[in-house]
Amino acid sequence: MDKQGLPQNIASVLVIQLAGLGDMVLATPAIHALKQLYPAASISLLANSRSADIIIGSSEIYEVFILKGMKNIFKTLGFLRGRRYDVVINLARLYSLSGAVKMFLLFWLIRGKYWVGRNTDNKGFFYHLKIPEKLKEEKHEAESKLDIVRTLGAEVKEVKFCLNFNSDDEQFVDKLLDSGGINQNQHLLAINYSTFRPSRNWPHKFYAQLANQLYQETKATIAFLGVARDKNTFTQIKKQLNFAPLDFIGAFTVRQLGVFLKKCALLISPDSGTVHIANALGVPMVVLFGPGEYQRYRPYNKTNTIIINKNVECAPCFKLHCHNKKCMELIRPEEVLVAAKRLLNSS
Repeated sequence: MDKQGLPQNIASVLVIQLAGLGDMVLATPAIHALKQLYPAASISLLANSRSADIIIGSSEIYEVFILKGMKNIFKTLGFLRGRRYDVVINLARLYSLSGAVKMFLLFWLIRGKYWVGRNTDNKGFFYHLKIPEKLKEEKHEAESKLDIVRTLGAEVKEVKFCLNFNSDDEQFVDKLLDSGGINQNQHLLAINYSTFRPSRNWPHKFYAQLANQLYQETKATIAFLGVARDKNTFTQIKKQLNFAPLDFIGAFTVRQLGVFLKKCALLISPDSGTVHIANALGVPMVVLFGPGEYQRYRPYNKTNTIIINKNVECAPCFKLHCHNKKCMELIRPEEVLVAAKRLLNSS
């Protein structure tokens, strides 16, 4: 592919990754490969507040800039423009023409010497280096991001996920578990009850049925995870439980969540950023995959992972809310229990 105009001595790179938490996790192999390709370059990252936390402090990132909407957009972009980056890379695909125009404006405001990105259905007209792709092609998102760095010249021998935690994160989680009298040597199971996209959530009644059966058969410590905004609705599930679960709804930052997941023998969760964190850490899990793009956003590592996906005719869909939710209703507690026991017995 023609790389005419690519600077010979690349000293500074800006990576743009403005999607959600799962996308940021899936971007870490590409960022790692980029640092291997340009070891002497300072690599900066432009992200949003939802996803930046998981990578702040990484040895591969020189600095992270966080866009907070209209609060700081002009100040941040003005600062980035003054940096005159050698290369600016957008890791995300271009869903629509309007999205492509917005990304063009972002690149134009930042400037930079050489622009790189995915030419989704020829919408990346403004990039100097265009990586061809189709919007509906069945390629995993981690691989699509890596293709950008491969095109720049990287030889990717290992797909390496790089998440960042520190001692403060570990101490917080240990203290929380110790204060609850939790023996960390016994089986700790996590059920992620809610996601940022309600259309991906499993029906509440199924969570209660599954948790009761799981506790009855394993007597394990079961913790519920989820988005803080759903903490009140979790009380309805608790009323249906025959045991006292750990209520960790909204209890963790993203980094603390990663530390906690590493301590779990099993995670059960809908498709979410939590799934991608756990998968990157090698946590055994049962994934309830509903309306998302299965081939693109399934867990990348298949070891110790069982994905339940009913492949309904209306999937994939991008609705935030869905009154039908056939894709999730068809997943029954009994089959999730079987999958969970299978993974627990194999560990």
